[in-house]
Amino acid sequence: MKPKTRFLKMYFKLPEKARRELVYDFANHPMSLNVCSLEIRDDTPSGKKILKELGYE
Repeated sequence: MKPKTRFLKMYFKLPEKARRELVYDFANHPMSLNVCSLEIRDDTPSGKKILKELGYE
């Protein structure tokens, strides 16, 4: 299974409230899982870095 698919599967299993919590500090910019998922779904360079740093690659 691709890293992107694994992350999105985990993301969609979480409750709405958990998705909005700040969970990731990307280059001193805190992000919620909602923002991380947008970056990952859009295949941005930031999204690829996020996947790698979260251990999905």
